[in-house]
Amino acid sequence: MLILPQVRQRRLRCAGFTLMEIMVGVGVLGMLLVTMYRLVGTQLMALQISRDSQLESVAMDGLVRYVQGVLNNLPLRQNDVLRGIPHVFGMAPADELQWTARPGLSLLTSAAPEDDYALTLTIQPKASTSRLQDLGIRRRLLTEPDSTYEWIPILADVFALEFRYFQPSLGAWVVRWDDANARPTLVRMKLWRRAVDEPFEVVLPVPSARIQ
Repeated sequence: MLILPQVRQRRLRCAGFTLMEIMVGVGVLGMLLVTMYRLVGTQLMALQISRDSQLESVAMDGLVRYVQGVLNNLPLRQNDVLRGIPHVFGMAPADELQWTARPGLSLLTSAAPEDDYALTLTIQPKASTSRLQDLGIRRRLLTEPDSTYEWIPILADVFALEFRYFQPSLGAWVVRWDDANARPTLVRMKLWRRAVDEPFEVVLPVPSARIQ
């Protein structure tokens, strides 16, 4: 059966898409792509927030375990093994928790020479000109001057650090602990990652305070 040229052209014209149909299709496809991009971006952001939250929780848990281990392993019936010194840096607390120890958990190594060491848990700037601070340990031999310490960073980007000590004879928290003959029954630690954040807070017992 022969098809006339005019009929063939009409059929070809009917089988294609008009410009308007193509524009509508492209618009719908673009909207779908934007929706998918936003959905994927939201999911990735949620995963990142969840991952950061888990890492923060692990870091804080490790810090608490370390400080509690320090308090658990203070030498028994020995004077002047724990001190708390309040400081302020940039209008924010930058307190120091000081103690003495021998190689082991408190010293963060068991390979050091057998001797008495002075350790300080505090925060300090990343560099002399930096406003960013890290939390860490200042470690030195007990017989060495304060300026010769070794700095061991533990937690990066910390805004402020505060310690309080429970004095049983007063039934209250005190900002400083310098009693060489006694130990607080509790130590409260507050840590701010940023100025606008709520502080992370924990209260830790000092077991050896009961057997002095």
